[in-house]
Amino acid sequence: MSTKTAVATIAARLLGLRFNDAVRNSSGLPAEAATHFWDPAGEGASVIVGSDGTYLWADSSVGSADHLAEFAAGRRTGS
Repeated sequence: MSTKTAVATIAARLLGLRFNDAVRNSSGLPAEAATHFWDPAGEGASVIVGSDGTYLWADSSVGSADHLAEFAAGRRTGS
């Protein structure tokens, strides 16, 4: 399984999305070697998944800039 597929699979599971929907609702973060995924129809949840499989999940109360800053600082909610 490729890294891109593995990362999208993690995000789909965490956000409760189908794999294709996770891929469609994502944006690469090359500086962090990660990808940002979001649920467009849900409660505003999002997750940043690193190429190593670690992730930082956030709900709608966390802005995207803060979410990215925490990920860049090394904070993770799981792996």
